[in-house]
Amino acid sequence: MNINRRKFIETSLKATAIAAVYPTLTSFLVPGSKADLTISTIELFRYDITIPRYFSWGTWLNRQHLFMKISAGEHYGWSEIPASTNNPKFEISSWSGYLNRFKGMTVTDAYATMAIEQHEGGSMTHKQLEFLEMGLLDLLGKIQNKPSIELLDLSGRGAVPGLFCILDKDLKKVEENAKVSMNENLGSFMKIKMYGEKEVDTEIYQTVRNILGKEAMIMSDPNCGYKKWETIDELAIVLNHFAYVGLNAMEDPAKMTDEQWIELQRKAPGISLIPDEPLRPAWKGLENAQPGMGHIYNLHPSCMGSFSHVAKLANKVKDFGAKVMIGDDSLVGPACNAWQQIAIGTGAVWVEAIEKTGDSDNYLKCIVSKPTYRKSNGKFAAKLKPGFGLELDEKLLKSISADYLSL
Repeated sequence: MNINRRKFIETSLKATAIAAVYPTLTSFLVPGSKADLTISTIELFRYDITIPRYFSWGTWLNRQHLFMKISAGEHYGWSEIPASTNNPKFEISSWSGYLNRFKGMTVTDAYATMAIEQHEGGSMTHKQLEFLEMGLLDLLGKIQNKPSIELLDLSGRGAVPGLFCILDKDLKKVEENAKVSMNENLGSFMKIKMYGEKEVDTEIYQTVRNILGKEAMIMSDPNCGYKKWETIDELAIVLNHFAYVGLNAMEDPAKMTDEQWIELQRKAPGISLIPDEPLRPAWKGLENAQPGMGHIYNLHPSCMGSFSHVAKLANKVKDFGAKVMIGDDSLVGPACNAWQQIAIGTGAVWVEAIEKTGDSDNYLKCIVSKPTYRKSNGKFAAKLKPGFGLELDEKLLKSISADYLSL
């Protein structure tokens, strides 16, 4: 086979792979286009958080996040992923290995490689795919001089309420955090963690409701913590109890089949169910999401694996008359800016991925500029820029990072 013939076949395979997985980006990823800029450097910054987070299944005493800057020519993109928990000795090298092969690739080739990984079930995890794509999507937007949500064909531009989250079962701390939400003008939309114990969970809810008042929208997330049931009727009794006391919505009350989700929502009509786990990753969510599973469907950062599929999934959910929300993975940095724009683009009912007092303090000092901002009413809006538009003081970021690596 001659060189030109081989090159033609390779180019065709790349184009086919990209078109199958990233159809909205196909026109921007044509071999020989602007996107053929070569990825020159990949830089990783380790950002540590030491504030505990409590869940029904365990506790995060500390977390190790990675921020990534991926550069091609004069352009760059930022990304973030929670890389490790309860591991203060975490080493960046344990995550950087899979990124090595992308250095020296063109942006088009990088997308083609990710598309093949998704389609064929390659070695990259959902988190790794999402971490890389966030940076590439930011980079591609800057190369094309277009906002990333425009590349994804997301048309929403309205402000989206920020969702304040309380991850604690200590009622005194729950009360303190609820007051913090009021002080930060984020008391209208609240998420509380639940622990699969009706009495305990009711106390947490009532503590928050007493502070926020009857007009606040309060949702909960037991992380599938309700396990002591054999029939949907038994689980519906629990849900109807929370509907009676005024809880507005519940995410992932228990592990269920799609059919059980639909049955539970029908038997607990007074509360909005929010499927989350059934939608992970986004390409499986496209298959699993069915009408009637809930009133709101959670698109959960770090679990979606693909921003292109997130856009498709959001459109599917809205087409059958439900709403979408953007969840969180206790994000603190660049990913908050990106997911807030995805929330705006999808017309989400709220966005949970917001910068957090305490967790994000050191990161916030590094921001030179970013498109997203919080309005006085607690809603997040954006003055869109190319890519996700984030600019950071890298010298300061490096100084506050627990570790740094340049590939």
